[in-house]
Amino acid sequence: SRLLAVCTACCIIAGFVQQGVAQDASLTGVWTHSRDAKEQAGRYGAIDQVTSGMNRLMRGRAREALRVKTAPQSTIQITDEGDRVTFSGKKHRVTFKTDGTPTRVDSERGTATARAQRKKEKLVLTSQGNNGGVQTTIHSLSEDGTRLVLDVSITAKMFKSPIRYKTTYHRASKQASK
Repeated sequence: SRLLAVCTACCIIAGFVQQGVAQDASLTGVWTHSRDAKEQAGRYGAIDQVTSGMNRLMRGRAREALRVKTAPQSTIQITDEGDRVTFSGKKHRVTFKTDGTPTRVDSERGTATARAQRKKEKLVLTSQGNNGGVQTTIHSLSEDGTRLVLDVSITAKMFKSPIRYKTTYHRASKQASK
């Protein structure tokens, strides 16, 4: 009976641990950008690399425009419901089914078709704009659930290779604000 009590206690503890992991595995919450200087340097380096073959005048303008367009948002709000995920910002709110169903997204930059899919323990968001450019963002949650790393890849007709960079967010809250 003592062994049974120990086994029962272990099962109960394991249940709490599993519930905690499942809860922490959710992307739901308010995330603040880490403002890491190395990550910014990496993003700028990736932009410099893909624009290096442009003539001098175009290169400077392209680099500046890309630095602005790829600048991470200071805060991301996510509501993760498993089969759906909602991203909310100051001006926009977009919900995606996580099975890869296409969703039309309208913004000041134009219209894009976006898809969200879960691949293993990551959320992959891919959007394709009217100009043929494609952005893929892989959302990876740290093991302890406190950091969200976005691995971003952008392709466009004018680039010989994709722009690739990472940016990190820290969990400010486990609940997305309404």
